Amino acid sequence: APENPALPASPVAFVQVSASARRLPVQRAIELLRSEAKVAHSQALEQLAQELAMRKDEGPFDQVINAIQKMIFRLKDEQTKEDDHKNWCDLELSKTDASLADKQAKLEELGVKIEGHDATAIELQEDIQEADKMVAAIDAHMKEATEIRRIGHMENAAAIKDAQDAQVAIANAISVLKDFYKSSGAIQKEAYELVQRSAAPVNLPETPSTWDSSYTSVADPAAQPEGIVTVLETVSADFSRMESDTKAQEETDQQAFDEDIKACNIEKARRNKESQMKASERKRVVEKKAAMQARHKSVASEHEATAQYLKDLQPACVEGDSSYEERKNARALEIEALTQAQDILQEAFAEHKAAAPSFLQRYRLRGAMA
Repeated sequence: APENPALPASPVAFVQVSASARRLPVQRAIELLRSEAKVAHSQALEQLAQELAMRKDEGPFDQVINAIQKMIFRLKDEQTKEDDHKNWCDLELSKTDASLADKQAKLEELGVKIEGHDATAIELQEDIQEADKMVAAIDAHMKEATEIRRIGHMENAAAIKDAQDAQVAIANAISVLKDFYKSSGAIQKEAYELVQRSAAPVNLPETPSTWDSSYTSVADPAAQPEGIVTVLETVSADFSRMESDTKAQEETDQQAFDEDIKACNIEKARRNKESQMKASERKRVVEKKAAMQARHKSVASEHEATAQYLKDLQPACVEGDSSYEERKNARALEIEALTQAQDILQEAFAEHKAAAPSFLQRYRLRGAMA
């Protein structure tokens, strides 16, 4: 049979071959994405692989490459945003933890100071009560001592008066007796007295008559110890000594009383001043305690608010199904898989573009020869 000329290459066949050649890299990219999706447990890669599988027969490589590139950009943008969020969370958590620790330390410090001021206030109150008790005891002692001194003074005054009255009475009695005895001649008169002839001694008969003669003064009135004048003078001296002793005792008692009252007044004044000063100090301590309690309440409120803020940060910064590092590593795997798929498609796309012009040139040349 004659050798007929060959039919020209059909452009339809080229398109079919070209489409088949295009599907191979796309299929490789899809399989790569699905494999990495299983490893990384990435729904995004799985979804992209499904979309590519549905579109693998449509359009050129550049649409698929653009879809992958958009996915890469989206993942990088998500990572950038999460990095910023992570940095913000780290800063907020760090600041909140430091603030919480600082406020806790302040609460403990204020608590210790409040307890210290409370103990000081109690101690000062006890000192004030002790000083007031001492003042009351001093007042009671001064009242009792004053009453005792009054009674002692009255008794001493009465004793002195009795001694003085007794001395006057005895002196009057002695004077009467002396006058009597001088007039009877029992006692010699003084020189300044009128001179009278001394009576002759009286001799008592063996049986004297009691009423026939006057008193003859058997005993010397001044003779000791029988002499009545001497006895009276001795008693008067005793009363005089009693007067002197009582006066001396009164002076001693009054001096001791004055010294005791003076010491009591000094101690009372000191205790009153101590009570006043400690009352003022206690007032200042109580005011400081109240101020610190108010500060403690304010810091406690701030501590509570800070703790609540830290709790509110947990869902956004700490809690979740995965950690920041896990999500970052997963995105890195996704981006790496997408980049590999993109490289496969770009390489295939470059080869496809290089092969297409040669075929067209050959096709056009054959057409011209025919």
